Amino acid sequence: MILRQTTKTLLSDINETSGKSLKRSLDLGVLLQTAEEHSQQALLDELAFSAKFVIKSFDLMQRIGSDGNGYEKLSEEFSNQTIKSQELLKRLLEKADAMTKAHFNNSYLEMNTLTMQNLMQLYHDLSWYKNYLIDQRN
Repeated sequence: MILRQTTKTLLSDINETSGKSLKRSLDLGVLLQTAEEHSQQALLDELAFSAKFVIKSFDLMQRIGSDGNGYEKLSEEFSNQTIKSQELLKRLLEKADAMTKAHFNNSYLEMNTLTMQNLMQLYHDLSWYKNYLIDQRN
């Protein structure tokens, strides 16, 4: 997918907001553009919210450690939210072209160590998109 200039500008703004820390910016751009093209902004926003929850949960789990108070409950919520967010990602990509679907399936939706790392990086970027939306409202 070739990103439109408006998508590139939005990505640049999000990257600035993140302190230039985006890790999967081109894939974030594909999601932004796909949502816009298919009137799925609400779905993208739900995915971004879910991604931010996953990132925050993962950070907290690392801080408290597996022996920490509430870790099991947090781990369960992390797993549930990860599954939910992957379903949202699949729904968002339903109308995408075959190459885009294949790329996202191979990079983020097959469950193995590499795709989980990729998924967490995409969630990092989606959480910055969510932060950007919040900043724009204020």
